Amino acid sequence: MLRQLLALAVIDFRSRYAGHSLGVLWAFLYPAAVALLYFFVFGVILRTGPVDGSPYLVWLLSALAPFLFVSEAASSASCALIDYSYLARKSRLNIGLLPAARVLSCLPVHAVFLAVLLALGGGSRVSLLVYLAAELLFSLAVGYFLSVITVFFRDLKSLLPIITQLGFWVTPVFWDIGAAPERAQAVLRVINPVIYISEGFRSAFGVAGSCPVWHAAYFWIFASALLAVSAGLFFGIESRIVDHL
Repeated sequence: MLRQLLALAVIDFRSRYAGHSLGVLWAFLYPAAVALLYFFVFGVILRTGPVDGSPYLVWLLSALAPFLFVSEAASSASCALIDYSYLARKSRLNIGLLPAARVLSCLPVHAVFLAVLLALGGGSRVSLLVYLAAELLFSLAVGYFLSVITVFFRDLKSLLPIITQLGFWVTPVFWDIGAAPERAQAVLRVINPVIYISEGFRSAFGVAGSCPVWHAAYFWIFASALLAVSAGLFFGIESRIVDHL
């Protein structure tokens, strides 16, 4: 099953750039272009100073990278069953692999983004693995849930970009959550689990302090429970899902 999952992820990654003259190279040009763009805007034009003694570019990108991964992985996984409906209907493929394959197919670009950050600012590779596991867990949980909902409510595909945009501004990517009142910080951490991931990546790259212990516990309990509920829903109505594809 693991081999099949990895094969599906590779196929999905390659299919995104099929027909392009540069092929999958476009996937790796994107994170490099984003890093250069932000460096030019904030480093050259605006000359933004360090944040807590760390370069602004590293401070910004260390939170932006996980947000982009989670948003892309969840959005991509939400359409997995619909996009691969021909496989679900005409083969013995375990459709439960499709959302997970979509999440994994987003990893190569994310890995390049993280490599750029490591080159810029270093960081703790052990902590990085912890928060990488956190974003994978959360992306899978949300991806499975959205993939089921999208089958029965196709308008969700149009709503997701709006939800992602709202999520972007309530996630401390361009702003410092430490500047908000303590009560507001607590509320934001509860309603937006991605904050644990973005702030965690910042701490892994040494540009922010560690997350509160209660927030870490809350995130892992919430994400694990969401994955359990999403998987239970997915596999509980699997036959109905296939009928609606």
